[in-house]
Amino acid sequence: MSLPIICLHIPKTAGTSFRISAEHYFGPWNVVKDYGENSPATSEEIKTAFYEKKDFELLYSKVTQKKFFTGHFSLAKYREHFPDSPVVTFFRDPVKRVISEYVHFTTHYGFEGSLREFYRKDQFRNRQSRVLSGANPIDLDFYGLTENYEESLLKFNQRYSTNFPMANLNRGNYEKDAHRATDEEIEEIQLLNQDDVKLYQQAVEHFDSQDDSVRPALATVPRYSGYLGGVRNEKMIGWTVDRESDKPAKLRVMVNGKRKFDYTADMFRADIQRKGIHINGNCGFEIPLDKLGRVAAGDIISVRTHDGSFELPNSPLIIG
Repeated sequence: MSLPIICLHIPKTAGTSFRISAEHYFGPWNVVKDYGENSPATSEEIKTAFYEKKDFELLYSKVTQKKFFTGHFSLAKYREHFPDSPVVTFFRDPVKRVISEYVHFTTHYGFEGSLREFYRKDQFRNRQSRVLSGANPIDLDFYGLTENYEESLLKFNQRYSTNFPMANLNRGNYEKDAHRATDEEIEEIQLLNQDDVKLYQQAVEHFDSQDDSVRPALATVPRYSGYLGGVRNEKMIGWTVDRESDKPAKLRVMVNGKRKFDYTADMFRADIQRKGIHINGNCGFEIPLDKLGRVAAGDIISVRTHDGSFELPNSPLIIG
């Protein structure tokens, strides 16, 4: 097994408990994390190598010294940099996951809207399938089910000859949360998260048949790629590439699920051109924050392609 183990932490699927178990087993110094450029939970190695310097050789040298790499990132974000590392994750019933995330946002981020207002927002739909970047559960080296967490942890330990201890942290009252939704709301959540429903059905179907064969977990190549780098000098910066067109990609900027304006990613990025990601490098953007109008703490800013099919990694941003 080529280290580190890469764990895709899908929100509200027991990823925090699993990470804590990894820290107990490997030691916290052997666990590296990426929860976004501005998150205090993100490891300094990631902030320096990936977000500040964009130095992928440095990133590789730093992360491969560790045993476990986790965070809220998609398979596509790091797969090409660590092609031999096993990829693992946990899946959860989509309805329970959405409701749990709603409770989490109302408790910790001051979200004051209703459950219906929450799950109708684009950024909270199909979160599990978006993290997989086009891959399937059976493509992963290993996956667990939140509803069968103890059994999943046992299977993981058997597969990798580890001894992760049981840790039940950051868990809401899932049974209580489930009663927050009416039958009508549950039906609508399922309708809006059809990709996740299909993914979860496949995960449950093949859970017991996972074997010890090595699976590459290659992400399918989507039409768009890009990254929302965060906010610097009162501007949102990043880049986007449309592989099916020579023209610069057009972006849609939304605040709290409402479309604000469109923007064209046509700014020259020498680093993107140098790495061979875009032929001429004219794919960057710097969006002045004053174009957003009045925003407040807790507001959610999403950047997608104009057709709405691709949301940039690291989007949405939540105003602190």
